[in-house]
Amino acid sequence: KVRAWLPFREDFLDEVLGREGCDEPIEAEGGVLCAICCERQAQGRCRDCFRRRLSCEQCLVKQHVHDYPLHRIEMWTGETFRRSSLRDLGLVVQLGHNDGTECPSPSSHTRRIVVGDVTGVQAVTVRFCECLDGSNDFTREWAQLLRQGWFPATTLRPKTAFTFQLLDTFQELNFQGKTNLFDFWRTIERLTDNSGDHKNFLAHVIRLWRHLIMLKRAGRAHDPTGAAGTKPGELVVECAACPHPGKNLPHGWETAPLHMRWLYTLFLMIDANFRARCKDRNLDPFELAPGWSYYVEESSYQTHLKNTIDRKEDNTCSAEHNAITKAHLRKEGYVASGIGAVLCARHALVRRNGAGDLQLGERYEVTYANMDYLLVSTLAGTLYLFLLISYDIACQWYRNFFKRMAEFPPDTRLDLSKIKEIRFTIPKKHYRVHGPNHSRFSLNLLPRVGRTYGEGIESHWSHMNPLALSTREMSLGMRHEVYNDHWGAWNWQKTIAFEESLLHSLEDAHAMKVQQRKTYDQYTSTFDVKVIREWEAMIKAWEEDPDKPDPYEEPQVAVSYATAKKALNEEEAIEAREGKFPQHEVTPGVFLQLGLELEDRQRALRARIASGMRTISELAEQQEKRNVLTKRIEAWQLMQDVHMPMVASLRAPPEHSSSSLSPSLTPSAPTRPENTMLWLPSALPPHMRILDTLTDIQKKEHRLRSAQLADSLDDIRRVRRILAAIIDYSKVNVSGTGQRATTRMQDLYARFKAKERRAVNRYRAARTALEALDPDGNWTHTYRPLLDEDLRGPRKQDDDLHPRTASEGRYQISWIWLVGQSPDSVHGANAGHRTSAEEFSTSMRSEWARCRARAIRWEEEEKLLLEEMRRVIEYFRWQAKWWRDQVARRVVTRTTLQRALTVYANRQADLFDSLVTRCGTRWCSYVKTIMAVPAFLSPFVSLSKEYHPRRSHIHMVYGEVEGEDISSLGDDAEGSGSDESELDSDSEQL
Repeated sequence: KVRAWLPFREDFLDEVLGREGCDEPIEAEGGVLCAICCERQAQGRCRDCFRRRLSCEQCLVKQHVHDYPLHRIEMWTGETFRRSSLRDLGLVVQLGHNDGTECPSPSSHTRRIVVGDVTGVQAVTVRFCECLDGSNDFTREWAQLLRQGWFPATTLRPKTAFTFQLLDTFQELNFQGKTNLFDFWRTIERLTDNSGDHKNFLAHVIRLWRHLIMLKRAGRAHDPTGAAGTKPGELVVECAACPHPGKNLPHGWETAPLHMRWLYTLFLMIDANFRARCKDRNLDPFELAPGWSYYVEESSYQTHLKNTIDRKEDNTCSAEHNAITKAHLRKEGYVASGIGAVLCARHALVRRNGAGDLQLGERYEVTYANMDYLLVSTLAGTLYLFLLISYDIACQWYRNFFKRMAEFPPDTRLDLSKIKEIRFTIPKKHYRVHGPNHSRFSLNLLPRVGRTYGEGIESHWSHMNPLALSTREMSLGMRHEVYNDHWGAWNWQKTIAFEESLLHSLEDAHAMKVQQRKTYDQYTSTFDVKVIREWEAMIKAWEEDPDKPDPYEEPQVAVSYATAKKALNEEEAIEAREGKFPQHEVTPGVFLQLGLELEDRQRALRARIASGMRTISELAEQQEKRNVLTKRIEAWQLMQDVHMPMVASLRAPPEHSSSSLSPSLTPSAPTRPENTMLWLPSALPPHMRILDTLTDIQKKEHRLRSAQLADSLDDIRRVRRILAAIIDYSKVNVSGTGQRATTRMQDLYARFKAKERRAVNRYRAARTALEALDPDGNWTHTYRPLLDEDLRGPRKQDDDLHPRTASEGRYQISWIWLVGQSPDSVHGANAGHRTSAEEFSTSMRSEWARCRARAIRWEEEEKLLLEEMRRVIEYFRWQAKWWRDQVARRVVTRTTLQRALTVYANRQADLFDSLVTRCGTRWCSYVKTIMAVPAFLSPFVSLSKEYHPRRSHIHMVYGEVEGEDISSLGDDAEGSGSDESELDSDSEQL
C-alpha cells in the first residue's frame, strides 16, 4: 500500500499545506466580503467548523454564541492567520438557557472561566442566569455550568471547568492505554498556545467524574435513597455468565438432579499482585465510595486484620511460589505491599468486594487473614451450593480453612451449613511446580470442572500493572477509586465480549469432545474389560475420597539400579552359601557394578572438560580427578583380569621392534582415563561374547543395564520437572528484577541441563550395551532410542510450535513419560522371567486415567458452556427488566430531570435487550448445526442465519479434517475457562 501511495506523495503534501490558506483572495487589496452577511469585510475563520468560511467578527460571534462557544478562531493579520478566540471577539456565553432563548434576568457581571476541552484550553467569558427556578430559588453557578456540559473545578465561584467530552476522553484513554493524567494534560497543553497549569484541578475533577459515572451506571440516581443508600458492592459490573440466584438461575435449581446441579457451581480464583504497591505519604485516605464496588470497606477490613489470631502455619509443600517467597515482603515507606483479589475463575471478572490491600505479603504464616476476608466478603449475602476456589497455594491455604472460618464474627462468617461442597484447586500453570501427590488439586483431573483454566487472574494483573506507577503515589482512597473504575471497565469489556468468547469456546469444546472421546475409546479397547472396570472403580473411589490411592499419580518404576544391585548381591550371597565361590574375592556382580560406576565417572569428567577449564586452579583440580580415576581404573582392571581374562589381550599395546620403529610408529602418549576402554561384556567383539565363560556375567550386566535404563529415564523426567519449575519461577519472581538474579537463575538452569545431558548419555550408553547383549529382546519395545526431540515435557515448552503439543487438551506427550514397569525392564529375556500383561497394564493406568479425564473434561466443558450461554441471556433479560423498573422509582419536580431519568433507564434497557438478541441469534446459528436447539435458544431460531465457521473449523467433521486427526489443527483456544497460552504438565495426549 505504501508503494502504491508513493506517486501521490507530492500531491498529498500540497493538499495538506493547502489547508493553511483559503480559497478566497483575502490578501488582495480591499480583501473579500464576509461569506455570511456579504456586507462587511471578512477578517477571520473558524478552525473547527466544517466549511471554515471567511467571515467578519460579528458573524463569527453570532454563528457560535449558542452552540459552539469553544471553537477555535483564526484572524487575518494581512499576511497570515493568527490564532485567536471567540472571547477576544467579544463573545459572552449566557448560561441557564440551553434552548437559546434570551435570559430575562441575566447577571450584571461577567466572569472569565478557563475551560479545558479535547481541542485545547481557552478562556471564555460567561454571564450567569439569575432567574428563579420552580422552588423560587436561584440556580447555583456550578449547576449552570454542569447543564452546559462543563464540569466546574469547585462549587465556590468556579473559574475553571472541563468539558464532559474531555473527561470522557481521558477516562476511556486511561482504561485502554493506561495513559496517566500528566501525559494527557501535557497533550492538551500542546494543542493550545498558552494554557497555564490546571492539571491539579483536573485531577480533582477526574476523581469526582469517575465516582459520578459509576453511580450513574449503577442506577443510583434512580433510587429514591440516592448515592447515600448505596449498599456494599452495588456499583460493580457483575459477571453475567456466573450463577446469580434470583437473576439467571432456573426455578428449583437447588433441588435439581445431582448430574445437573454441578452446573450451578460458582468458580472463583484468588491471587495477589505485589507490583501494585502504595507509598506511605501521609495523605488523607478518604474514599468517596468505601466498599461500594470492588474494594472492600477499609475500616472493617483493617479491624479484622488487627483482631486476627496469630497462628503459625508451616509450609508442607515443596513448591516455591511468589506468594510464599514474598510473604514477608515489607518495603519501608509503603503503606500497601500489593493487592489481593477474587475473580470468577471461568471468565476472569472481578468480584464485588473481592479486592483489598496487602500489608505483609499474603501473610503466609499469619492465618492468611487478608485472602480469607476477601473471599468471605465477596460471598456475603449470597447462596451457593457448590463452590470451587482456585489459588496457587491452595494445597497450603485450605488445610485450616474451615477452622479459620469458624473464628470470623458471626455476622460475617460463611454459613457453611448451606454450602454442600467446597473444593480447592491449583491453577493449571502453577500446578506443575507442586510435584507429586497433588492430583486432588488438579483442574485437569477433578470431576465437574470442565476445562476451567484458573489462570485468567494473571492476564488480569498484566492488564492492570501499568497503573502501578501512578497509583503508588496516590492516597489509599484515591487509589481504590482508580482501581475500582478500571475494574468496572475490565468487567464491562468482558461482558460485551461474551457473544464471541463463549461461541468460540463452544466450537472448540464440541470439536475436542468428539476427538478426545474417540481417542479414549480407541485407547480403552487395548485393555482387558476387567482391568478397565478395576481402574474405573479406583477413580470413583478416589473422587469420593482423595485420600484413597491416586489413580492419576505416575507409577514409580518398580526396579531401579539400586534394587537391581541389591538383588544381585543377595543372589551371590545365596550362591556362596551353596558353595559356589567366585574366582575373586569381589563377586562378578560387584565387579560389574564398579565398572558401571567408572563409566559414569568417565562421562562426568568428559563433560567437565568440555565445559572449558581455564584457570590454574580448575586445571589443577581437573588433573587431580584424572589421577584418582586412573588409579581406580587400574584397580578395577586387576579384578577384570580374573573375571574376564580374555580382555587382557585387548588392552595390551601392539609390540614393535625398537630397531624398526619409524617416527610414525613411535608410541603415543598414554590414553587419558576418561577415554580408556573398560571392555565390559557388552563392549567385547562378537566372537568373544559367545564364550561360555561369559554367559553368567553377561546376564548380570543385562540386568544392571536394564535397571540403568529405567533409572536414567527416571532421572531425565525428574530433571525436566525441575527445569520446568525453574522457568516458571523465573518468569514470576526473577524476570525484571535485575541482571544478578537473572544470571543466577541462568546458571542454575545450565547446571540442571548438564545433569539432563549426563542422564541422556547414560541412557544411550546403556541401550547400546543392551543392543549388543540382547538385540531382539522385549526391552526394545519399552526403551526406545532416545532422540533430542524426545526431550520434552512434562509440558509443552514456550518455543515448541508443534500443533499437537499446543495446549493441555491437545498436548501429545513424549514417550519417555509413558514408560513405567515394562514387561522386561527388570530381568532380561534370557533370565527366563517376564512380568505379566496385567502388570504391564497397571503401569499404564495413570496414562489411561488421564486420557479418560481429558475426554470427560471436554464433555463437561460443552455442557457448562451451554449453561453459561443460558445464564448470560437470562441475566441480560433480568438487567433490561431491572432498568425499566427504575423509570418510576424516583419522582422529582424538575421535569427535565424526570425526563432524563426515563430516557437513560430506557436506553440502558434497550442496550441489554440488544445484547440478548445479538448473543441468542449468533449462538443459535452455531448450536443448531451440532445438536437440537436448547429451549433457551428456541426464540432465536427464526432470527438465526447460516453459520460460517472459523477458519480452523471449516473442514471439521466429527473430529476429523478430511481424514486427518483434528489435533493437527493447532488451535490454541481451550474453552471459556481456559487461556490461549495454557501450558500444563497434565495434558498428555496419546
